[in-house]
Amino acid sequence: MGSDAISTASTLIEAGNTDTIYRDLYLTRARALLSPAVSLEAFHSMEQGRAALASLPLAVARALEKADWPQVRELSLRTDALKQETSRESARFETARGVYAVTDVKLDPFCQSLQRFSRVSAKELPALRTRMVEQLTMLEQSDVQWKDFYAGRRAAFETRAPIGAEQASETGSHGDSLEATRVAAGEALKSGDMKRLSRLAETLAAEARGSSQGASGAAATTSAPEPAGPALVATWPDETVTRARQLGLAPRHLEPKGELAALRRYAWNPLSDDSHRISIKEVSLPPGSPAGLRDRLEVLMIHPFANSGGARHLPSLVAEDVLVEDFADPADAEKPPVSPLLTALKLDRRRGLSRIAIEAALLEHGVRVIEQELGLDPRVFRLVCVPSDVHFRLGDAEGWGRKPFWTHFDGYLIRHENAQLRLQALAGGDVRYGGLYDILGVGRDDDSDNLIVRFAVVHRERMVAW
Repeated sequence: MGSDAISTASTLIEAGNTDTIYRDLYLTRARALLSPAVSLEAFHSMEQGRAALASLPLAVARALEKADWPQVRELSLRTDALKQETSRESARFETARGVYAVTDVKLDPFCQSLQRFSRVSAKELPALRTRMVEQLTMLEQSDVQWKDFYAGRRAAFETRAPIGAEQASETGSHGDSLEATRVAAGEALKSGDMKRLSRLAETLAAEARGSSQGASGAAATTSAPEPAGPALVATWPDETVTRARQLGLAPRHLEPKGELAALRRYAWNPLSDDSHRISIKEVSLPPGSPAGLRDRLEVLMIHPFANSGGARHLPSLVAEDVLVEDFADPADAEKPPVSPLLTALKLDRRRGLSRIAIEAALLEHGVRVIEQELGLDPRVFRLVCVPSDVHFRLGDAEGWGRKPFWTHFDGYLIRHENAQLRLQALAGGDVRYGGLYDILGVGRDDDSDNLIVRFAVVHRERMVAW
């Protein structure tokens, strides 16, 4: 039974590294299956053994210098025993580390616009999809309790994973890319994949609007912009609303912002680093837009963003229902009290938490909070730091963005400098730097007191890139 648990957990880890939007679910399941065979305490014991093994050679050398032969013999025997034990436990330890000590962020290899950062080329995607389908098929057979989840994800990879013509080479011409998108749209129509067709049509429509601007790239915002995707609405069960309020979460409905969504066309894209970037001065904002909006848009034009699922973060600003912590922004230096939600996440404070600590808490407890505390389906909903666009859209009414601190936002700002990839945690909302329009990247290990966390329950669908 132990070896089966190790094998299944190892497969779940690998699957989550590819199917990144659902990585938290794969790892949650891996933890549940692994813990009877290798508990968290056992993993920590293995870690301590490896640390002791690393320090023993120095202790042996010191004993040799002193000619303390009994000590040399004892330490040598201990080293040999630890080496043998470590070797025997190698597979168990590596699997346990992949479940209990996750601190990295995986980018969706099938997200076309982030392909250069995920370091998976278009040529590798067909084999990667085949491998993923094989893994999900194996998991359907070995983990019957979660069979429906694996079958659903297998179907998604078989029918929607973009490995065909729409995965245009980044070294190809812009015209080739557009033609590939048109071909992909035709394929989606033939296969009846209306979701994929809608996304491709949005890309083509945005390009058509952009082409009509002329060489300067300047254009006025259309009076009736195209929707940026399907609405993300929900009718919360009464019991869920009651439980949510007990945790400190409140239901909020966000109205669509079509004119703002139309500005997505100016966001960073894989061609932005060449000669295709439009000057922020040439972008026409909707009438009556505050000056801060231009500053926020400029950040979106310069930097690519990824959400916590590892896919491209490009707010659709459609109608949406969320559950969000609605507490008032605390005063400067005030330490907000620990809420029931923080307690459920095993977090002892709201101010001064690093993103690494927050992500670890969400990974370990987030699925349980969604499923057991709120009675929702974690395949449909996810607990995250409040997304930047949700904070922006609710902020005026809630009174946020008027205090001198930053709020953790879901996702990351991607920096790619000197061939090195660096993900910074998204944050913003500091009144000193633009209030609701303020957005920036901070170190994932930054635990300064001018950072607070506000959580939200959102549709997982908002994170999907394909």
